[in-house]
Amino acid sequence: MKLIIFIRKNFFYLFLVLIIVILALLVRLHNVQIYNTWWADDGGGHLQYLQTLLTKYRLPTPAESYLAWHEPLYYLLLVPWIKLGFLLNITSHHWWAAFNILVCFVFLALVWLITYYFSQKNKWLALLNTFIFSILFVGVKLSAYVNNELLNQTLILLLIFLFFRWQILEDKKSKFVVYWSIILAIALLVKMTAFIVLLAAIIAWLIFAIIKEKRYFFKYILICLVIVGAINTPWLIYKQQQFGQIFSINLYDNMPKQNIMTSHAWQYFFGFNYHFVYDYPFWFSKPDSYFAVLISDTFGDYYNMFNNIDRINSLPANEKILVGNGRYTTPELWAATLWTNRLGLAIFLLWMIGFGGYIIGLIKQKLIDKYELFLLIALIGGWLALLYNNLRIPDLGHGVLKAHFIYFTYPLLAIFAYRWWWQKVKNKWLLGAITLIPYVIYLLVAWPMLYLK
Repeated sequence: MKLIIFIRKNFFYLFLVLIIVILALLVRLHNVQIYNTWWADDGGGHLQYLQTLLTKYRLPTPAESYLAWHEPLYYLLLVPWIKLGFLLNITSHHWWAAFNILVCFVFLALVWLITYYFSQKNKWLALLNTFIFSILFVGVKLSAYVNNELLNQTLILLLIFLFFRWQILEDKKSKFVVYWSIILAIALLVKMTAFIVLLAAIIAWLIFAIIKEKRYFFKYILICLVIVGAINTPWLIYKQQQFGQIFSINLYDNMPKQNIMTSHAWQYFFGFNYHFVYDYPFWFSKPDSYFAVLISDTFGDYYNMFNNIDRINSLPANEKILVGNGRYTTPELWAATLWTNRLGLAIFLLWMIGFGGYIIGLIKQKLIDKYELFLLIALIGGWLALLYNNLRIPDLGHGVLKAHFIYFTYPLLAIFAYRWWWQKVKNKWLLGAITLIPYVIYLLVAWPMLYLK
């Protein structure tokens, strides 16, 4: 009875949720059947990693997969999924990639939950954020091929949500710190970038240990470090034995590291490449521009890695265009990428204005909710981690700058930005024009990239 009453009261809202779910599922189910993982970013390396697990029942060597240094848990989780496919007489790599569709919907559910609770239970803002990340290009791409990044980003969001849900900045929460630390340790075995959340938690605990003079925060830090260290030690020992390094995030491109103060990356961090919105939307259009690359890779196929290569390669010469990475595209995809870059730049500016307004308001109030502070630390930590990686290895040609490395920060940024817009813009029509209309246009403009053919 209560369920029926709830549905009646929220019928329109639930209808919109259903539309978003159907749209997200439609696009992803279609793409996973069209897109070949071998065409993807490091796609072959992921498949070779799995092939060794399936046939030799052990982790691969560098000779068997150049991604052998990757943390193993995603691949170990994928093995039973693949074997389930075998039982159903499905051997296609498309089935392997379909695992990420399941992960994607967990990601979207977490986006809704985090937005809902950190927007004072604004269900419409939660719905907007869920819609955004059901269609944003970087997320659509990650759902279409075998990769460990989407699970990594999803676990990071889960850890952020549970940190709030379990109220881990309160006293007598040691039991929940243990649970949270176990999940964090698991996330680190999917990909080391989950370390960002560990640092965010430690910083938050230290801040309140100093401000509130509460010693139990030091106990939380100790519990977390012991559990994470204990669970991850076997993998770190194996990594040291096999590859000679423990904490490096990329052992394949083992380039000389630069000093962050004198790094060549500062040149493209402060540079701007107008070509990505003017006449050349793809890679190799003078790529020395940090934010141009990041924006274009978020909203569009900047690296020209996500399309039906077989179909495009079979087109007559006058119906395809050769781009800088040696792959072809079509005039339709060229135009779509150019326009999504332009629209993406506008949306990014809206995000920055909203986020800037939030920060200014924070400074004026001189007060912030402690869990919101943790959210802010995690967001800024993700940005700084990506910048640090670029400063240490300032070579865009080696893929050090990609939007999916910090995909988890985008929903957090949107929460801060749109919550500010929601508070400042009282006219509903103007608010819709700022918050919703750009994504409706984006969906129409980006459709040739989002829905492969």
